[in-house]
Amino acid sequence: MGQKAKSGRWLWMALVAWFCANLLSQSLYMGRYGLPYDAQHLFQDLGPLYVPLLVLEGLVWLGGAGWLIHRGVHRATTAKKRSAAA
Repeated sequence: MGQKAKSGRWLWMALVAWFCANLLSQSLYMGRYGLPYDAQHLFQDLGPLYVPLLVLEGLVWLGGAGWLIHRGVHRATTAKKRSAAA
């Protein structure tokens, strides 16, 4: 297995673990309090840390979306090259 495939697999595992952790956290909170997270309350509790955390989460989402788009374009161009060569 190539280095590129290994890094892609690690990225997928990290994104899936992160998503599942968020889902589990939200479900536990809703089970305990009956309501989903209140964003304003979370921001107050985090204080000045919430802005860097929001930026970090946005970068993770952008990175994941960019990687998926890059992968899709790469696969499409590779398939086009293969069909043209045949």
